[in-house]
Amino acid sequence: MTASSCYTRSLKTASALLLAATVLFQSAPLLAHHSAALFYSMDKKISLKGEVTRFNFRNPHAILELSVKNAKGEIERWTCETSAPSALRRRGWSQESILPGEIVTIDGIPASDGTKLMRITGVTKADGTMVGVSTRIDD
Repeated sequence: MTASSCYTRSLKTASALLLAATVLFQSAPLLAHHSAALFYSMDKKISLKGEVTRFNFRNPHAILELSVKNAKGEIERWTCETSAPSALRRRGWSQESILPGEIVTIDGIPASDGTKLMRITGVTKADGTMVGVSTRIDD
């Protein structure tokens, strides 16, 4: 193998690696945010009433944990996901909007895999006050 052919081969290998790295880094943002349709049964709606055990107002999505009594009287732990705090703040939410110990009714879309996970579409406090949630699922 001549020096010229080694140089050409190395150049082709380096070019291929550079192209692969470029494609990988350019596509990373596509994986950073997922569509709700990947995880939730978009054609189903559920409503849960229970006690808030935790409200985590952090990125990438605020998470509300809820203790719900099922038909057998057993307590189920549900994880309820909503939008990013920046989007929620624009609608008047804060870390104090929903507090542990409060009884709330959560409307939303259940996980497609049957786990105790839902995407929030609405929150109503025990006194009837509604907490603003966008009608957009991917907000």
